[in-house]
Amino acid sequence: MATHVPTQFIIKNEYLTVEIKKLGAELSSVVDKNGTQFIWQAEEVWPRHAPNLFPVIGSLLDHEYSYNGKIYPLSHHGFARNIYFDMLHQSEHSIALVLQQNEETLKMYPFRFTLVITYFLDKNNLKQTFRVINNDNTQMPVSFGGHPAFNANPISEHSIVFETNETNKSNTLQGPYISNIEYDIIKGNTIELNNHIFDNDALIFQNLDSKTVSLIHSKEKYKVTVDISEFPYLGIWAKPKANYVCIEPWQGLADFVSHDKKIENKKGIVWIPVNQEIAKSFTLTFEN
Repeated sequence: MATHVPTQFIIKNEYLTVEIKKLGAELSSVVDKNGTQFIWQAEEVWPRHAPNLFPVIGSLLDHEYSYNGKIYPLSHHGFARNIYFDMLHQSEHSIALVLQQNEETLKMYPFRFTLVITYFLDKNNLKQTFRVINNDNTQMPVSFGGHPAFNANPISEHSIVFETNETNKSNTLQGPYISNIEYDIIKGNTIELNNHIFDNDALIFQNLDSKTVSLIHSKEKYKVTVDISEFPYLGIWAKPKANYVCIEPWQGLADFVSHDKKIENKKGIVWIPVNQEIAKSFTLTFEN
């Protein structure tokens, strides 16, 4: 008899019910006890929920990079979001999913790795951890990060609120790449959202002082807070006029327009020594 292999997993407690897909280890639903759905439900305008980005963030110049004199192709945000993970272990309140290299990934990323993505529920908090292990015989370059999309309907009634006042400007994109042009978008500690806020693509921040950033509804109690304290970069994005907002803690950035394609010169790349690992977490807090 064939064994049924689940394509989606559930963890829950008295506050939240959370669903995670086997494909990409992607968070696909967070519903509170009042029935409020916090996660964007992959509607046609953007058919994802919260992809996990690995082993790069954003786009590489011409979707390729150079390592040890060889060119490797690698698509936008890497490959992990498009591969089925295996379930490592699960309890009522937590789950860990794992991905390792295969014949196809080695053509794009010539390293032996283990990527473990863990979700852990505690009251109305969901902690997501990326753990990257270098199983190769050479140091391994890597970036990774989250891309969770939160419902914001209508977007014009929501704002982004940082923990503290920020003087940092947002990087701008030239096509899918980061330019050296910056602009002021944060007023005090707030970005007021509107239907045109993302007309020029994502807002990208480096070296923020705030440890948390929140999406807040102006007329209701709806609020999602993201603890970004372990990540040096932050993306905020949505498709123009869509009713969701992604708050994205990143260890890494898209290529700058001036980049030379060499992975060793890429901003945000972390080099993991042989048989060593890196682990970073962000926590989502849901209130309504």
